Amino acid sequence: MNPPTPSIPGPNIQSLAPASITGMVPPPPRTGSGVIPARATPKPPADAPADAAQHEGMVPVVIGKPPKQNAFLQYWRKVGGGSLTISILIHAGLIALFVVIVTVTVHEPKVDFLPGGGSKQGAEASSELAHQVQQKKRTALNKMTPMKKVVSQSLNAAINLPDLPIDAIDVPDMAIPMGGMSASSGFGSMGAGGGFGEGHGIGGMKGVAFKPVFMFGRELKDSRKIAVVMDVSRSMTRYLPAVAKELDKIASQSVLVLYFGCGLAEPKQGVKIKGEASKTTGDSFASFWQHWQGKGSLKLTPEERMKLTYDRNRPMPLEDIYKIMNGRRNTYFVDFDGILYAWTALLCKEVVDADTIYWFSDFMDKVDDSKLEEVRLKMKSRKQKLVMHASVRGRNFEKLRDGLALPLGGEVIEAEVKK
Repeated sequence: MNPPTPSIPGPNIQSLAPASITGMVPPPPRTGSGVIPARATPKPPADAPADAAQHEGMVPVVIGKPPKQNAFLQYWRKVGGGSLTISILIHAGLIALFVVIVTVTVHEPKVDFLPGGGSKQGAEASSELAHQVQQKKRTALNKMTPMKKVVSQSLNAAINLPDLPIDAIDVPDMAIPMGGMSASSGFGSMGAGGGFGEGHGIGGMKGVAFKPVFMFGRELKDSRKIAVVMDVSRSMTRYLPAVAKELDKIASQSVLVLYFGCGLAEPKQGVKIKGEASKTTGDSFASFWQHWQGKGSLKLTPEERMKLTYDRNRPMPLEDIYKIMNGRRNTYFVDFDGILYAWTALLCKEVVDADTIYWFSDFMDKVDDSKLEEVRLKMKSRKQKLVMHASVRGRNFEKLRDGLALPLGGEVIEAEVKK
């Protein structure tokens, strides 16, 4: 007979599912025998759907709402923006690569290499290179040489020619294109002018040769182009032929302006000064010479002077000098307005290109300080200097010397001139 089996309580098994999950059923309690009773299967209600039995025992899961996305990003992805971005990046990389390839170029300088050693190949290479260099220089020289003929009758004419690079000139062959011993101080048969050869001059500034400027045995330093203002008042006219002859030694037919008097004064109120220079031709110059070199009155009113005309039946005073001046090229006169307005001649447009104004006078007439300063400033702006040649030291000589000539970098000449 078997002894009765003691009842051992079964282990208490707890459910691992959290109690907070909706739909979880707690495990059934154990019986005294330790046997877990069968779970009663609830019957679905009569109105439950047909597949309710299939879902029996499933645990429902609660899922929250998805986060709200950016509307632009949704649209961008919808239209394929990601693919477009990748395509753009690829093309940009290719373009950058091409730019680097095109930009980075290698310039290898051309080197005229001469093999050394005195071999036959070296001699031939040297000869070939010399020929190539000679051809390059001749080609450059032919292109740069102006094919126009420039003629000047004045050694001091302000003619500017293009500079010729020294490295384009083969010195041993200068005689061929340059004309060698050309007396025109120029390019010989080319006719372009220049500062080479055996032309007379003190330099080759921009292809123009200059010689020192001398007046009555005195060198005018740093003078290239000179214009003479001549006082032709009755006591000074006798010096005119000598001055014109001396001027022609510098440069034939240089500018010469005639003015009756040497004053620098302000015109009186209401007095109008014409002050224009005219060529020494025609009846206007003949009338000027006939009346003011003769014995006519210097005190005529402007209205009376306007009525003066040239009388062919009257003799011409100082006729020999008149004939020299009449029709002389680059020779002008300022009609008589009185003896006090010589500034009209010193500042006239006919002398504006000269760098030196040579004023020949006795410097006897009136000088106003204000007009003196005005003339000085005007000549300074033109970069002109004034050289005074005094036949005698008139009463305003020192005032003009110290206030005009010397401040402008000029000088004073007191050489004796033959009448």
